[in-house]
Amino acid sequence: MKPSIRCQCTAGPRHSGEVAFTLAEMMVTVAILILLVVAIVSTNLFGLRMFQIEETKLNASSQARNIVGKLMDEIHSCDSFQVGTVITNATFTNGTFTALPLGASQRGTALLISNATKFTVYYVNTNDHKFRRTTSTSGSTRILAQSVTNAADVFRAQDFSGNVLTNDQVNTVLHLKLEFYQATRYGVPPDYCKLETSATRR
Repeated sequence: MKPSIRCQCTAGPRHSGEVAFTLAEMMVTVAILILLVVAIVSTNLFGLRMFQIEETKLNASSQARNIVGKLMDEIHSCDSFQVGTVITNATFTNGTFTALPLGASQRGTALLISNATKFTVYYVNTNDHKFRRTTSTSGSTRILAQSVTNAADVFRAQDFSGNVLTNDQVNTVLHLKLEFYQATRYGVPPDYCKLETSATRR
């Protein structure tokens, strides 16, 4: 038999090298972290600001589409319409429509749309510069736009060439021009809007 030789070695204590950051490395790391945080916060604030600006514009566009869509549908399907003025009470919730007389230039601040036994009135009050819509139903008055700047000339009755009429014609074209602005919101400056369209009865 071959002798079995075993070697038992007792390892001495081992000291592993300790790894640490120097003061200069720590300062550089903190500086980079601060720059990253500032960049992220600045980007988020810029995005929020752009969202607020675009929200104001989108609200104005949506408001304009709602006004045009409803008004055009009512003009297309109405029996008749008249341009005139509206004199309201102190709270602007009630008023009287007065049609422009024949022979006068058919341009005014109000529009009466008649259909069978019902009617709808769109008008701008020159005192508070708000564009409203009301119907034959009591309590239906509501504000469609605010801060109207062309309160004296909103509705026109025209011919096919765009000339303002002084009398009633079969194919009278209604022309709407509404200029208004959105009030300051979230610090965003007022946004000016201009809405202009024409329609006639079908």
